[in-house]
Amino acid sequence: MTHTSTPRSTLWFVWRAPIMLAILTVFGLLAALLKAGVWHWAAWLALAVPIVVGLWFSFKRSDR
Repeated sequence: MTHTSTPRSTLWFVWRAPIMLAILTVFGLLAALLKAGVWHWAAWLALAVPIVVGLWFSFKRSDR
């Protein structure tokens, strides 16, 4: 029996969102620590995105 990989079982499909959220979080933390002015707003926005995504999926209704 051979196993063919579907697009949903690829490594990039599984880890794409967590990697992007991690990059946003690291950017937000570094921007807040190292920069001033407009960078604080960018840091606030970058750190808010993972929270919003987490809340979205925690309150999203399951179709099961």
